[in-house]
Amino acid sequence: MDLIIATTNPSKVRELRLVLEELLPAVTIRSLVDFPSFSPEGISNISFEENAKEKALLAAKTLHAPCIADESGLVIPFLGDCQESLRRKQLQPAGKRLPNTKQILADLNNVEEMNRTAFLECVIAFATPEGLVKTASARMEGMIATRESGPASFDFVSIFIKHEYSKTLAELPESAYVRISHRRRACEKHWPFLREYFMTKKSV
Repeated sequence: MDLIIATTNPSKVRELRLVLEELLPAVTIRSLVDFPSFSPEGISNISFEENAKEKALLAAKTLHAPCIADESGLVIPFLGDCQESLRRKQLQPAGKRLPNTKQILADLNNVEEMNRTAFLECVIAFATPEGLVKTASARMEGMIATRESGPASFDFVSIFIKHEYSKTLAELPESAYVRISHRRRACEKHWPFLREYFMTKKSV
C-alpha cells in the first residue's frame, strides 16, 4: 500500500522518505513528484497545525490515497510568535530562502545571546481519503548563530544551532540531522497509529 508525502520539495521528500521507510518498511512511500497533474491550492496560514491538515487532506481526497504533510518553521520569541514565523514564510518568494535568512541575521545583529534562543516547530498531519485527519507535533530547541555556516538544504538550517551542539544543522552529516530532526520526532509520534492503520488495511 502507498503513503504519499504531500510535497514536491526535494529536501523534505528525501528526509521524510528516509524516516518513513524506516518506520514503515512494508509501505511504498511516494510523493507529489509522482503526481505532476496534482495542483495544491493555497493554504490559509492560520497555524502550523491547520496548514499541515489542509495539505494532507486535500492531497488524500484528490489522490484517493493516505497522505502525510508537514508544516514547519523557525520561531524566534525575540522577533515574534508562531504566527510571525508563518508571515515571514508567506512573504518569502518560493525557493528563495537566502533573503529571509539574511534578514533574520540582520534583525538579530548585536542582540545578546539570551535573546537569540529559537526553536524549529513541525506539525505532521496524516489524512485518509475518507476524511480522517490526525496530527502530531515536535520541536527542536536551540539558538541563532551570528553568521551562516554550512550548505542550506532547508530554510534556516545554516543559522540554527541545536542545544548541546556546537555546529549549525547545515554543518551536520545528513545521517545525524535526520536522526535528531523535528520532522522525525513528529513522525515517530504517528508511528503506533500508522503501523496499526496499514496493518488493518493489509488484512482487508
